[in-house]
Amino acid sequence: MERKFTRGLNKPGMAAQLRESVSQVMRDSAAVSKPLVVEPIDFEAFIAKNKTLIQNDPQRELLIYPADDVSEIIMPRKQRSNAKSVADRFEPPNEAIVCPLHGSMPLGSNGHSHSQVSRQGSLQSNGSYQNGHSSSTSLSNGNGQLSRKSSQCSNGSTSRKLSHESYESALSSTTLRSHLAQPEEVDEYGDGDEEHAAGEDVIDGTTAGTRAECTRFTRQALYTYRAKNHLIHYKYSAYGGNCHDLPSTSPGEELLEEVYEIDADQDRIDEQMTRSQADTITKQGYLLKGPDSASDRMFANIGNKSFKRRYCYLRQEIDGTYMLELHKDEKQGEAKATIVMDFCTEVVQNPKRGRFCFELRMTAGHKSFTLAAENEQDFKDWLSKISSVLAQNKAQEEKRNASLERQPQTTPQLQPPAMEPPTFGTLKGLDQSLHPQLMKYGRETDHSIAQARREQRRRLFACYQSPGKAIAGDNVEQYREHFGTRILLSCRSLRFRLQCLPTDLADGAGGDQLCQVEPYITSLALYDAKAGRKLSESFYFNINEASAAQLLPNTPVPASVAGCGVPRRSESDERNASQAPHSLFDGVSSELLRCPRQQFQQLRQCLLSVTAPHSDIYLVLRIEKVLQCSIAQAAEPYVKAARDAKLGQKVHKAAKSCAQHIGHYRQPFAWAARPLFKAYSHELDVDPQREFDFNTIYRQELPKLKDEELLKLLLDYRKPEKLSKLTIIPGSLRLQLQLLDQTTPCGLSKSLAPLSSFSASAKQPLTLELAEFQGQHERDAFPYTNFCNHLYVYPLSLQFDSQKIFSRARNITVVVELRDGDGEYSKPLKCIYGRPGQDLLVSQIACPVLHHNVTPTWYEEIKLRLPLGLFPEHHLLFSFYHVSCNLSKKRDAHAAFETPIGYAWLPLLQKNRICLEEKLLPVAATLPVGYLSIQPLGLGKGNCGPEIQWIDNQRQLYSVGLRLDSTVLTSDQHLHNLFAHCERLLEGGKTGALPAEMETCKILKAAHAIDMRSLINFLPTLLNELFTLLVHTQSEEIGLNVIRLLTNIIHLISDEANRTELLSAYVKYVFHAPYYSQQTARTRTVHGELCRHLPYLLNPSNTDFLIVNKFMRYSSIFFELIVKSMAQHLLATGRIRMLRNERFPKEYADRVEQLIKVLVPYITTRYEDLGEETQQLNRSLARFVRQCLSYMDRGFVFKLIRFYMEQFAPGDPRVLHEYKFNFLQEICQHEHYVPLNLPFVLNPKNRPPELLQHFTLSEQFCRQHYLSGLLLRELKSSLNEVGHVRRHALAIFKDLLAKHELDARYQQRGQLSRIALLYVPWLGIVMDNLHRIDDLSESGACTPNGHVYADSASYTKRLSCSSSYVFSKDSSNFGSLTSTPRSKNRLTMHIDQPSPCRTSVHIKEHNYLAAIAGSAISNGVSNLSLNSNSDSGHSQDTTTIGAYTNGETDVALRNGHNRSVSVTHAQIPSRCDKFSAGESKDLLLGFLFIVKHLSQDQMVGWWQNCNETETLQFLSILDLCLLQFRYVGKKNVTLATDARVTRPTKAHTLPARTAPPVLENGHQEPSTGTLTQTREHLLEDMDMSARSQQALYESNLATEVGMIILDCLGLYVLQFRQLLADSLVLPKLARVYLRFLQLGQSERLSKHVFAALRAFINNYSMALFKGNAMLCGQMVYELLKACDSRLVDIRHESCAVLYLLMRSNFEFSGRKALTRVHLQVIISVSQMIGNVIGLNNARFQESLSIINSYANSDKAMKGTGFPLEVKDLTRRVRTVLMATAQMQAHHMDPERLLELQYSLANSYASTPELRHTWLVTMARNHEQNGNLSEAACCHLHIAALMCEYLRLKGGCTLNWSSTAFGKISRNIPLDEQGLKLDAGAQDSQYTEQMLLEQLKQCADFLDRAERFECLGELYKLILPIYERARSFIELAHSYEHLTQAYNKIVEVNRSGKRMLGRFYRVVFYGMMYFEEDHAIEYVYKEPKLTSLSEISERLAKQYKEKFGADVVKLIMDSSPLTQLKLN
Repeated sequence: MERKFTRGLNKPGMAAQLRESVSQVMRDSAAVSKPLVVEPIDFEAFIAKNKTLIQNDPQRELLIYPADDVSEIIMPRKQRSNAKSVADRFEPPNEAIVCPLHGSMPLGSNGHSHSQVSRQGSLQSNGSYQNGHSSSTSLSNGNGQLSRKSSQCSNGSTSRKLSHESYESALSSTTLRSHLAQPEEVDEYGDGDEEHAAGEDVIDGTTAGTRAECTRFTRQALYTYRAKNHLIHYKYSAYGGNCHDLPSTSPGEELLEEVYEIDADQDRIDEQMTRSQADTITKQGYLLKGPDSASDRMFANIGNKSFKRRYCYLRQEIDGTYMLELHKDEKQGEAKATIVMDFCTEVVQNPKRGRFCFELRMTAGHKSFTLAAENEQDFKDWLSKISSVLAQNKAQEEKRNASLERQPQTTPQLQPPAMEPPTFGTLKGLDQSLHPQLMKYGRETDHSIAQARREQRRRLFACYQSPGKAIAGDNVEQYREHFGTRILLSCRSLRFRLQCLPTDLADGAGGDQLCQVEPYITSLALYDAKAGRKLSESFYFNINEASAAQLLPNTPVPASVAGCGVPRRSESDERNASQAPHSLFDGVSSELLRCPRQQFQQLRQCLLSVTAPHSDIYLVLRIEKVLQCSIAQAAEPYVKAARDAKLGQKVHKAAKSCAQHIGHYRQPFAWAARPLFKAYSHELDVDPQREFDFNTIYRQELPKLKDEELLKLLLDYRKPEKLSKLTIIPGSLRLQLQLLDQTTPCGLSKSLAPLSSFSASAKQPLTLELAEFQGQHERDAFPYTNFCNHLYVYPLSLQFDSQKIFSRARNITVVVELRDGDGEYSKPLKCIYGRPGQDLLVSQIACPVLHHNVTPTWYEEIKLRLPLGLFPEHHLLFSFYHVSCNLSKKRDAHAAFETPIGYAWLPLLQKNRICLEEKLLPVAATLPVGYLSIQPLGLGKGNCGPEIQWIDNQRQLYSVGLRLDSTVLTSDQHLHNLFAHCERLLEGGKTGALPAEMETCKILKAAHAIDMRSLINFLPTLLNELFTLLVHTQSEEIGLNVIRLLTNIIHLISDEANRTELLSAYVKYVFHAPYYSQQTARTRTVHGELCRHLPYLLNPSNTDFLIVNKFMRYSSIFFELIVKSMAQHLLATGRIRMLRNERFPKEYADRVEQLIKVLVPYITTRYEDLGEETQQLNRSLARFVRQCLSYMDRGFVFKLIRFYMEQFAPGDPRVLHEYKFNFLQEICQHEHYVPLNLPFVLNPKNRPPELLQHFTLSEQFCRQHYLSGLLLRELKSSLNEVGHVRRHALAIFKDLLAKHELDARYQQRGQLSRIALLYVPWLGIVMDNLHRIDDLSESGACTPNGHVYADSASYTKRLSCSSSYVFSKDSSNFGSLTSTPRSKNRLTMHIDQPSPCRTSVHIKEHNYLAAIAGSAISNGVSNLSLNSNSDSGHSQDTTTIGAYTNGETDVALRNGHNRSVSVTHAQIPSRCDKFSAGESKDLLLGFLFIVKHLSQDQMVGWWQNCNETETLQFLSILDLCLLQFRYVGKKNVTLATDARVTRPTKAHTLPARTAPPVLENGHQEPSTGTLTQTREHLLEDMDMSARSQQALYESNLATEVGMIILDCLGLYVLQFRQLLADSLVLPKLARVYLRFLQLGQSERLSKHVFAALRAFINNYSMALFKGNAMLCGQMVYELLKACDSRLVDIRHESCAVLYLLMRSNFEFSGRKALTRVHLQVIISVSQMIGNVIGLNNARFQESLSIINSYANSDKAMKGTGFPLEVKDLTRRVRTVLMATAQMQAHHMDPERLLELQYSLANSYASTPELRHTWLVTMARNHEQNGNLSEAACCHLHIAALMCEYLRLKGGCTLNWSSTAFGKISRNIPLDEQGLKLDAGAQDSQYTEQMLLEQLKQCADFLDRAERFECLGELYKLILPIYERARSFIELAHSYEHLTQAYNKIVEVNRSGKRMLGRFYRVVFYGMMYFEEDHAIEYVYKEPKLTSLSEISERLAKQYKEKFGADVVKLIMDSSPLTQLKLN
């Protein structure tokens, strides 16, 4: 670090300047400049103004917002029962309008308000006429249409507007029809008067007063259950998510299997080639190949190891050349060696080496080959075949030589070369070729090539969509009845051991058929022992045999009880009794009445429902029998029962007699229980397929009758010893249980309503649903959806032990009834559910009798239907009777067996609400009229009311329990109070004064304490009421309190009960916004009121922070309510058809704005302490703003968005960036995002300034395309933020583009090009960030064949110093991405240039660290790239900087237009750190999307506005796209681990550093390390399919990217053909084409690439053959590489292109020669061999032959020297291949390899190009092996070569030659002075500048090699050049370098610490293996401090790999060796 710092201080005064810049950065880092947010256009005005333009636009569906976007769906509720019920009269009103009653018409003014209601009188005897269900159902709308949008809500009279009358009052008056009064045939849709008339039938003549039928609470609850669901339907909502949510595009895109060379099996050889070769084989068979050497050493025998058995083929290639290929075996794998027979001069026998041995002698300079056959026959055969081949070759050779000599005479009339070679069309005449392939190429045109590319195109984001990443949709389900586990229970039979013979059978006949002794009354119920409660209502079923059942009466009480007619009026009593107006409740459904009675008598099936199953739930059976005697006495015969038939007969007789007299009375008898579920699991404890028995039936014990006692027994159920004390009655009940999924078969609900599956005529048994009693836990609670109104009464006990009034009161029963009056002869209501065999509804029920017990306890459950409206007069009446069991006693014929012994009563309402606590009541001996008015006077002073006689001095003797199961009554005090208060407030009318505001607020505050279960049960009703109140009230305070209550309710339900889905369902389905409308006042709506009060509530100055926190967390619900209210308001009033800016009153927009302005600061300030809340708020705010775009003035909403964006600034914490982009993402996901952006250009005149406005982020662009402009601006500034922010932003952008491309609405022609218009500035943004895109230069990857990629560093080095590649230094400074700028060992300073950015630079913190580190700050941006390539030992700190500050380019930028600099941005300095691979890809995908879809004229317009520099940048980006999206092969595909989990909000507290590195869609970067390795093995199998899928996707993407780029280049070339001729753009363009070849494309794409190359060669031969050979060289290299491809098509295509290149060169040179291509081919082949690519294989040889055959068949070239030139070239190539075949053999042995390369370099001493190539290759290999001194030597030789060349060529200022290097190494002048300038050298164009660069590189290498002494000599050559050029900076650097070097020498001489290498002596022994190296001693030089063990290990490994581990042995001691002793 310190060295870097001092090195940076290379000017005096630098340190001070650096210090200054650091402090400047510190000062500025605070005020980071903020992008200005543009003012949006007035959207609505703009649309109105350009209306005609938009209407006439060909793409108008992209511009016009659809009119049918929003509608309302009215969904009827799903009803389980279609039975009509009393609730039907409460059909909710259609209009959600709330009006005050004050000052409106008095009730009843139109004759509709008198409710004529019949009371349910005695007319209904026993259910036969209870057909109260015929009344018309929909009374709320006289026309019967239920459309929500009708503005009238007719209530009986059709025309009257309901504008100023409350709908409640209208309903409560109009619809009070008698339930019975309607005759069945009423015309349901008749007009109101007829209905009214029908209602006048008054049954008992009394008209009741107008007391409301029921409370507001009941009414509102009924409205809730009856109301239809109201949904707002967004027609296009499917397009409103991210791209993964889109409906999948119609034809799912099939990915094609792309064929890539990289996936080709390395060992599998091409079948096609094998087939074609099979035809050309002249001889094949096994031969033994001897060692390659010229020495004729004698061997003992041929079986010696040095001969290897090879399978050989002698083949003739397509051009007539013969090849001898040696393979390992017959399988035709890769050939081990190929001998080109053209180079073989003779074949001779060699008997010295073996009997059947022969030798192939080669031309000079090639080794001969020794081969041996296995037998004589083969030997002769091979010899004759080879000899004939050689003879043939000789004949051809002579013919060729003759023609060459003749040539000058035969063609004297060759055209003289034209002065100006033709610019275009060097491929003319191809169509006359004899070769079909060439003819085809001759017919190609630019247009036909472009056309061909249109087929089989893919979408860029074809497979980007994955359903897994879709946003979880809001699939909220509507409220429904919830059942837990549903179990169908069927009772089959009950049998006791005690049986008897049937009496009615004749004696003896069927005597063995035993039957039941007596009838049993049975019931079942569920009990939860754990919770200690009853779980379900009791199910009474009839399981008696027919004979026994007949003994039971069919009424619940005897007539004497039913008709006793209490209370009776005493003569003196004049009292008025109170009477309820009428009791409204359902009779029995008419459908049930049509059912055969038999079905109810035989009821045996019920449906149980268990919400929370567990093992402590028991099914309990209770058995009762007719009252007879005590329980023990009754059970005795059962316990004793043996096979004694007489005993049964006796019991039967007694029972029959009891049943005749007191059959109405029962007594407890027995019980049984068993668990329902298995322990530890929720499965049923029985096999559902089979019946099972209750085996143990216990006798009932007197003290253990009550439920509490029973639950205690159940707790001990699993402890047998506890139950062993109980008496068992032998017998069993047989049942079947099964779980039920589908609907109840032939079912009745718990209210006896027939369900949809019910049919009266069905033969199957009825099933009754049992009510499950709701538990204590709120998770078991659900909102009610159906009307149900039941009360369960439980008489518990009576203490009659101390009464003195009645003499006989021992067998006591209690009869329960519900009455609604206490007058004389008032009747009980027929509302109690009867038992099987009785009526469905009865008036009274009697409880079982305990024999001779004066303190009875009961377990009876009595279920009644409550009337809809409860009044103070409704009460339960309990009558107690003594039943006489003594049947023998004489009595009157009509005397009753029971005598009344007391009465008790219980009013249902206390303080106006139903009270459910257990009650203790006093018992009266008599029941006077008016008994309800008896009230204690207090102070023990007695009672008011009628005279009455109390038993036991009014002690409370009787206890009773109640249970309510009602969905229209609540026992919660606060809920009751709220509704009662609202009734006064909203329906108060003229009578009562309105309650005060204070009182209302108090009630609302108390409502916060509503019990959670009541809250959930009545949630929709309560919320509806609150919204009604909100719009009704004018008081500010009440409004605020309503919202506070709402907030708290939402909080309770979401947070405490964790049931958010209930609220979502409410908003989605139930909420139907009420509004308040009166002529005088303005309309009040829910959205208006919410937006009015919320800003006040949330304002930080006057807020309760709890409210704010709750609101932030659940803001989404409030916003959804506001949006739905807006929608319903617009749809209801028809304003949806008005213009956007007229839909809402002005003040509403202000309120919304206020709300947003209050909320946004919370997001930006509280994100740290309230992470989750702010995140929720941000999300819901975004959704709200987005939905406002669908309803409100869009210009206004854009302003809101602008306000939001202005709150953020660059440099904000990461969380805020995340919020900002999430907000933007939500807005951009609007389903009509495209029309909101107005994708059209207003002035299509192609005048540059206007067009420019549309291509950059100009103010005009950002205003017209507001959202996309905003997104692009934010994206642009995000690129200067930290990685996480960038990735987040780019992922959103990518998602959006994918969504556009996959959107089914935008697939027509031209639509996507319009959409691409919205993103054109992105092209400029990418160009600005070009220097930061990852060019993958670190990877140094290899192509499939092992060729080095042109972008790897090593290749770059070769390019930059091989002379023909030197010119790759483009003049564009940010230039060719393939060459990395070489380091100059220092920092380039650009501070002295006045930079345009200088004034407004603000830098983030990281820069002052960079400044301290000593790197220059230019434009306030550190020059030290985070990604600088440091090669080993020398640093590369020069990095290209954001704004190009070198003088020339600056000018260039000023002339052109800097694309993305927008008016709206203050200049933000750009960063220099590189993007990660994922970011780069996302960046480029956007670029490609635009390039692909933008229309051609727009694209051309864009290019026309580019200067040359920018065009070069554009091409560089295309080049990068190819690199980034290249296909890496199936083996290398990395699977992205889908970590798309949303980031936990906790992470806010973590510092950014600790977060794992996340790539694009949140994928983790692949970590390295052992841990992942092991995991990978486990996942490998799973990965394989995913991997191949990923590979398929990547290969398709790579192909599509290639196609897009070809299209783009093709278009450019077509449009700018004239301009290209001599610009820098052309080489760059060619380089992009070459990149295709370098990376290896799929077969499909390659065809198009080669077509484009053919067009390029045809059109631009100038660029290839004029001037610098760089381009031509690169092209040749890549084509040759493709000629070696494993894919046939690619090989053949590249042969053709290479051939056309030669032909073009020949034409270009005026048909003289193809010098340039010739030379470049040889160089390229040498380079490839230098890179150790085995070209000497059948594929490459075949390619060479194909090229030859093309030349021979090209008609246009007949008679020129061209075919011979080509033949000569292929021959030369084959020579080089033969010469270098050994390299392949030695590639494991670095020393031997370098030796070969050295000899090759020497062999090219006279050709500078080739010598240079091999020297570079050597230098690279040395450097890789760490031999820096040797590498330096190579570079010095190159420098000497250059200076020799320059001196010979002349015209340079050098006055020294290679001798000047003598002092550094005396070998240099010796080696380099042999240079000759032959014909080939005209192509090598070295310059002095290049020599200087080379010398500097030498200096660098010498320094790294620590050869400091040589630097002085070297600088003697460098310094004069600088002095001449007066480059003082360079001189300063040079002298500084020398100073350092000389200091180093002093230092190392002093310390002696310089290791230049170690030398080791190595001798090889082993004739058989080492051949000519046997017994020769070598000295090895190893770098630095290489130990003996290191070198010995390396050599051992190397030779073991070569010869096999078993045959190599190392001898490590240095003592002399005797060879003979060795093995």
